[in-house]
Amino acid sequence: MKSRNRRFITTLLVVAMALGLSVAIPLTASAEEDPFLVIENPVGADYWLNQTAVPLKAVFDYDALADRGTIDSTAPIVISWYWSYENSDADRSNLCREDPVEYGRRIRPETTLMPATDEVGVKYYFAVLSYSVSVPTVQGQWDSQQMEAVTAPARVVVRAPEPVVTEPEEHGFRVRKTDDAGNPLAGAVISLSPDSIYQQDASVGYYEATSGSDGYASFSATDGYYVLEEKQAPAGYNATDEKYFIFISANGVYLLVDPRTQRMDPYETVTFVNKEIPTLNKEDHFAFMQGYPDGTFLPSRNMTRAEAVVMFKRLLTKSMNESTDYRNDYYPDVPHNAWYANEVCYMQQLGVLADYSRDGLFRPNDPVTRAEFATLAAHFAELTLTDTNAFSDVPGTHWAVRYINSAAAKGWITGYPDGTFKPEAGITRVEVVTLVGRMLDRAADSAYLSANAASLPRNYSDLTAAHWGYLAIMEASLGHDYIRDSSGEHWTAVSD
Repeated sequence: MKSRNRRFITTLLVVAMALGLSVAIPLTASAEEDPFLVIENPVGADYWLNQTAVPLKAVFDYDALADRGTIDSTAPIVISWYWSYENSDADRSNLCREDPVEYGRRIRPETTLMPATDEVGVKYYFAVLSYSVSVPTVQGQWDSQQMEAVTAPARVVVRAPEPVVTEPEEHGFRVRKTDDAGNPLAGAVISLSPDSIYQQDASVGYYEATSGSDGYASFSATDGYYVLEEKQAPAGYNATDEKYFIFISANGVYLLVDPRTQRMDPYETVTFVNKEIPTLNKEDHFAFMQGYPDGTFLPSRNMTRAEAVVMFKRLLTKSMNESTDYRNDYYPDVPHNAWYANEVCYMQQLGVLADYSRDGLFRPNDPVTRAEFATLAAHFAELTLTDTNAFSDVPGTHWAVRYINSAAAKGWITGYPDGTFKPEAGITRVEVVTLVGRMLDRAADSAYLSANAASLPRNYSDLTAAHWGYLAIMEASLGHDYIRDSSGEHWTAVSD
């Protein structure tokens, strides 16, 4: 194709001269006849902001032997670098650099450019080789025409700087765990969780630490407001419900002494004290629930919070010394002259009322809820911790979930046919004796009750043998002697 074009142009000149034409017909070199060709295009890359880039390289080629044109050696040959935001060289306003190229009959200009990485975005860089070509006219003269060879644009991407991930500074402190005699306890799990009231930063983490043989548990936590509490007691002990409020900042670790005034003191080692789990008397089957003077039991009636605690006091293997005054001011709403005061204060000091009251008040005359009763009962045995919630209406966020799940795992409590537990409903007297009977492994002898119905020291006018809780109520309200074999409990005598 190129040789055919050249023959055509030559013939045209001859004819024109023969005809004596005076019109000058400039001969222009077509694109495929350009003396210079691009033989290496610059290659782009991706960079982070202000990262050192790799130079862009462009290589051109001129071969006189190919006879592609005649370079005007008197005109300058220049390589220019440009950039644009579009993949085009249409706008050449952004000049980067111009370099002269030495003329030679056989040359291969090479040029490099360091692309800028001081702003985020995408740029396209390209190199242009500018030169002049002399072409003959019909008068036998030579005309100079400006030509250029252009590389393909090199795409250079500059990204925002890589985020610098720095580990937040952590501050260490220790917590001590002992029994009520001051002996160190190992195996207690202490939690440090974000304070839901003061802490708004969701990035503040949750921490757990376990006490070692010296009784100490160590924490290393980042800045924030925290609640420090015992999550799980060592085997054989009840966990305390004490909570401490911790503030950690660049200045150190502080203990929130008074939330009302926001008074904070430099942290000093907190000590959690555990009491051994008291045992319940499962051998002596004495009466632990009575009816009313009018001869009724009122199975659907609720029990008060004070009544529930006093009932469990009667079931302890180690009896309370009735001549000792245990009254204290732990609960501000338990007056010293109340009928239940000594028992409630004794049970509090025994460590079985943790989480039974969650607002600092005992509320003695309030009906005890099913969740509260399950919590109280759970303190008389090792907690059975599980990640599976037993009831559909007791989510993992419920304050009593671990106590309810533990009581359910032991078979002490059951829910309703729809899979719910109704934790905030008041527990009834018949539900109480049913649960406690399971805890004590006590079950009434239905044959004995039937055979001796007329001579029983106690029957209830509002209760018949057809009631679903009849056996549990009679077991709880009649003291009795018994023998036990593989078939169950057999009564031999009944006492009032």
